[in-house]
Amino acid sequence: MVRLTTIGNFLSGLGLASLAFTIIVKAIVSQPEQVLYPFYIWLVALGFLAVVLIISVVNTFTEMTGFVHPDDKMLSNMLVYIHALATLLVYGLLEGVDSVMQGYLYDMGTMIVIAYIFLFVFVFFGSRISAGAETGQVKEMTSRFMLISLVLGVIMAGAYLLLSVVKDSLDYSWAAGVLMAFAVGLVFVIVAFLGRRYEPVGE
Repeated sequence: MVRLTTIGNFLSGLGLASLAFTIIVKAIVSQPEQVLYPFYIWLVALGFLAVVLIISVVNTFTEMTGFVHPDDKMLSNMLVYIHALATLLVYGLLEGVDSVMQGYLYDMGTMIVIAYIFLFVFVFFGSRISAGAETGQVKEMTSRFMLISLVLGVIMAGAYLLLSVVKDSLDYSWAAGVLMAFAVGLVFVIVAFLGRRYEPVGE
């Protein structure tokens, strides 16, 4: 039986391909009656995203479809993350989207990426923060969290500053491309980092 995770990955691939096709069609259409074609293709990608989000939630938070290996969940949700961010940013390339809306879309994408940075740092330092929790060492945990939150704040503020400079310096299409490349690189870094960790699994 084909696992639901495999179906979700396949649909994510179709969604990303649809977004790439949206960009290509947007670049080549020239007739007034063709300007909505990219939007229709983008809607298809959005539909794929809606389906894979449901599949991802089912696989991640329930066991309705049986046991799913943590590595499979992580790789599947990596595709969902990239698909969702790409769908958001590609919308800004469509006909009729003004510069104000493009700015909003870019800022939303930036917040999504910064939230992922928070996840990466929290995963890296999580065990250090929670050390002593089982013995009730709340003050020790709070002290560590204060210092780590400072480091995290500096990293997130730096990322926001960098991406804001990109936004103000480049055209939306280029800025969105830089943001997307940064996000994809970040995703692969954390997946590679966590992929080497041993994690006990069970049926």
